[in-house]
Amino acid sequence: MTPPAANWRLDNLSASARATAEIASLGAGMSLSAWLTRLIEDTCAREAAEAEPDNAAPAKDVSLVAPPAILKIEPPATAEPLLSGDAVGAGAQMLAVGAMAPAGLGTRRTEETPEPLIADIVKRGVRQPLLVRRLAADTERYEIVCGHRRWRAAQRAGLARVPAALFAEDDAQAILASLKENLALGDFSPIDEAHAYLRLLTRCSCDAGTIARALGRDRRHIVRTMRFLGLPQRLQELVGAGTLTADHADLLLDAANPESLAEMIMGERLSPEAARERAEAAPGIELRA
Repeated sequence: MTPPAANWRLDNLSASARATAEIASLGAGMSLSAWLTRLIEDTCAREAAEAEPDNAAPAKDVSLVAPPAILKIEPPATAEPLLSGDAVGAGAQMLAVGAMAPAGLGTRRTEETPEPLIADIVKRGVRQPLLVRRLAADTERYEIVCGHRRWRAAQRAGLARVPAALFAEDDAQAILASLKENLALGDFSPIDEAHAYLRLLTRCSCDAGTIARALGRDRRHIVRTMRFLGLPQRLQELVGAGTLTADHADLLLDAANPESLAEMIMGERLSPEAARERAEAAPGIELRA
């Protein structure tokens, strides 16, 4: 079997993607290629348990600029419309929960399902349709692009079928759609977000401008988020869990000894602003200019 890392093509980076990644790699003390290679290997090692889908289409080159239809995907509304019975709305249909599986796109990397979501689905059912792709190898089965937590909650609630809309785009468009939904929910880990950008830039050969336009973010935000992958693994986990914020992560990246600074932040429950003041005054904590 082809090692997963072999599918992440550094030589397919567009000029814009290369510039974005190069800015993100500054301060890591490595070449761009070495920095990206390390991130890709770390990502693939952690994802080894979830094999890449066999039907994944080969990555397209820079011409994969997202079509207008997918760029207009709207995030799910906070107050989702209540669906009664099997009336799932235009473009969606009721599909068997057992015929679905995660797409393995690596967007939201944790499998936790919020208890309030489970309770709501037990009471009112799944009101926001999942977004799924039909498997090429088995047209009776589907992979989930958006709605993994709703799907797991539906399983916990004992539902046999859930509303779903079919999606026929490639991996790049699927990741963008999943990213847009997760970012709209407001509880998305910045580390998961950074891994998604890494995958889009290197695995999918996506242009940084395409990503920015599709998500309503600018390149500066993409660069800033990707830099978080340069933190030590333990600190990435703390940022991913929400123990440390993205602003804390920015400060840690400026620290010569980020682990010591992280311990100070957590021990004293410091805000990013207070942490910077303490770091500038504390012996043994050095911030890079």
